[in-house]
Amino acid sequence: MSKIQNFDNLQTLTEDQFNLLKVIQTEYKMGMLALNSLGAHTLTVYGGSMVQKTDLAYHNVLKISELLSKKGWGIASGGGPGIMTAALDGAKKGGSKAIAFCIDIPGESPAPNRDVSLVFTQFSVRKYILRQSDAFVFAPGGLGTLDELMELLTLIKTNKYPQKPLFLLDSKFWSGYMKWFEEILLNERKVVAQDFLKLFILIDKPEDIIKHIYGNQNKITG
Repeated sequence: MSKIQNFDNLQTLTEDQFNLLKVIQTEYKMGMLALNSLGAHTLTVYGGSMVQKTDLAYHNVLKISELLSKKGWGIASGGGPGIMTAALDGAKKGGSKAIAFCIDIPGESPAPNRDVSLVFTQFSVRKYILRQSDAFVFAPGGLGTLDELMELLTLIKTNKYPQKPLFLLDSKFWSGYMKWFEEILLNERKVVAQDFLKLFILIDKPEDIIKHIYGNQNKITG
């Protein structure tokens, strides 16, 4: 295959494509500045927008955010309802800063009354910004939550991203997923390595995350 020597004869970018590049650059800058304002340590919380306040997962996320907020952690999440609202409300209860990283999609209004509420048009930029935290909680959720989890696991496994504490909240919710990982991907089809299962930690109680982060001197300390 011959190498391309120059780009003179290639199709040039259209005005719309140049404008999109400007939007992406602006959203990256906006997101990083906001994230850096959260302080020394940050937690990103992922989870479903349809999870109700009566759900135990909602309560647990609220408590996790509150507990870490009291230790000086900033909290980042999406800007929608459900788990995202629980995470951001927990930060306010704990006294730390919360940022709602919203995405411009139909049917999901930005979270009100936040220290900072940013609306992104580009999923790729928003995903990158949310990945820059020190620890992550994946609560029960749908396709968006699974997408974020699999992308983060892939980046860690391929050494494109450092391994950080990654917690899967609610072992009952994640049990089928874990069974598929272990029985099908690992043992039957052998398409992942054994250490893949060490990339995440199953938790059921808010206090579990505190024990994992602060109970081991090799973990993050605040």
